[in-house]
Amino acid sequence: MLTNANMGWWEADLKSETYTCSEYISCILGLNANGIISFKDFNKLILKEEQHHTSVHTFDNVQQISEAVYLLDTVKGPMWIRSKVCMHKTDENGNIKVYGIAEIQDGPNMSSASQVLQQRERLFHNIYKNLPVGIELYNIQGVLIDLNDKEVEMFHIKGKDDILGINIFENPIFPEEMKEKLRKHEDADFTFRYDFSGVGDYYVSQKKEGTMDLVTKVTTLYDDDNQPVNYLLINADKTETTVAYNKIQEFESFFELVGNYAKVGYANYNILTKKGYAQRSWYKNVGEKEDTPLFEVIGVYSHLHPDDRAVMNNFLNDVVKGTENKLSREVRVFREDGTHSWTHINLIVRQYAPENGIIELLCINYDITKLKNTEAMLIQAKEKAEESDRLKSAFLAHMSHEIRTPLNAIIGFSSLLPHLNDIQEKEHYISLINHNNELLLNIIDDVLELSKIEAGHVELKPEWFNLPELIHESISEHENNVPEGVELTAEYSSDICLIEQDPTGIRQVLNNLISNALKNTTRGHVKVSYEVSKTVAKISVSDTGRGIPQDKLEKIFERFEKVDTFMQGAGLGLPISKSIIEKMNGKIEVTSTIGVGSTFIITFPCGIRKETL
Repeated sequence: MLTNANMGWWEADLKSETYTCSEYISCILGLNANGIISFKDFNKLILKEEQHHTSVHTFDNVQQISEAVYLLDTVKGPMWIRSKVCMHKTDENGNIKVYGIAEIQDGPNMSSASQVLQQRERLFHNIYKNLPVGIELYNIQGVLIDLNDKEVEMFHIKGKDDILGINIFENPIFPEEMKEKLRKHEDADFTFRYDFSGVGDYYVSQKKEGTMDLVTKVTTLYDDDNQPVNYLLINADKTETTVAYNKIQEFESFFELVGNYAKVGYANYNILTKKGYAQRSWYKNVGEKEDTPLFEVIGVYSHLHPDDRAVMNNFLNDVVKGTENKLSREVRVFREDGTHSWTHINLIVRQYAPENGIIELLCINYDITKLKNTEAMLIQAKEKAEESDRLKSAFLAHMSHEIRTPLNAIIGFSSLLPHLNDIQEKEHYISLINHNNELLLNIIDDVLELSKIEAGHVELKPEWFNLPELIHESISEHENNVPEGVELTAEYSSDICLIEQDPTGIRQVLNNLISNALKNTTRGHVKVSYEVSKTVAKISVSDTGRGIPQDKLEKIFERFEKVDTFMQGAGLGLPISKSIIEKMNGKIEVTSTIGVGSTFIITFPCGIRKETL
């Protein structure tokens, strides 16, 4: 039966420091027929642990870890195993042996949830131990079996062991009517004056006289079969009640603050009675308003993505049927502002007793939106790095080709010069060498300029300048490069227009546009014009050249893109121009028709001042 439940037993011998394992565990760990493994060898199999691993030192400690979860290196690969101490015995030779069970877990999510529950149990233990009210626990015969530190302090007892074993029904100060209510297992609240002088020999108190006004609550505790097993008394000094209450409220607020800060939420819910409790952070993590009845949230999940909602509700249906007991899932939560966040939800069936009206569900969730965003950023960064690597390779390939072309011409014609006697032919070769020198320098300048822009080393230096004069100077620089049959002209306003912007950047963009237009125009004209209005300037360069295909209108602003691959140049002029204009918070646009021509328009913000001639 244990094997079918994926469980087995183990025995730890503290003297020999060895484990003896059942057949199921021995098979998983790859042990021989005797099923024995040393503490040392077992610890070597631990790949990861949710708590410190069980060892001889742990068993010698009074505060031993009764339960631990490991990721073990087994013959079937890494497996999560929960190990629990059940009991320990000492034989006639004084040798201590510890006995326990182990079961296979489905994965780290279950382990993490188990760890959260263990932490919460330890938290509740600390609350019990340090709660600012006295707590006494009796067995059903009325014998005191436990009390907390506050109780020891309130009744001035030297040590806890000095009072354990007394019987509440023999207490000379405890009211008789209250003893009768306990015998009948009736809950009661009452206030009475506790007189230390009347304690007598009932127990040893360091205070022999004086009184204390007590507020006491008595109740009976029951087991799963609804049989009484314990009496619980809670005592509070009436003068300290308000202070104690405020401290409890402060603790709850602190606990709530921790949950809100860590974005971790907790809820406890009975599916059958539809009653439970949830923290504020739990509501927030599933997109619900605080204090919304849990039955309007669990099983409804109105703010979850439809796919996630379906999975959650199917799980709850299976829980009721008894076929499922845990779920761990990342879900998308829609917010009121139209955005969505991510929440990791863990649902665990803590108690399944439908015959008693109990299907208790523990709900633990935590916001993982930042984690998801970081994951997306890492993926994007990885893709960007891969793209950058691809662009680098493309850049080297293109530049190798573009630089080699003029360089070959320079070297080739230079090697022929010493062998030429014809002066005219020699001058022609020199002219070709100079032209390719210029072309090579322009390519290198473009590469350096693009590198400066991408490295963020380009700074704009706005100043007032005459825009018509700048356009005239740019046109003058290109007059010697105007092809025969093409006219390079400009349209000027009758007003002198001064603008405040970076003149160097404007000149560079304008020169790139004029140069491109002249390269692609063999007849007709290239015209430069401008207009200004309020705080925006617009310069256009139009030509009657070959035009640009529609599918390349956007691509021409990318590196190394050219309409004609046989045309000289690296294809960096337009990308550089676009980067400069965008640095000015402006934009560059193009319209074109094949065989008719193209028009490039740059628009950028600037200061404007007009002066009449």
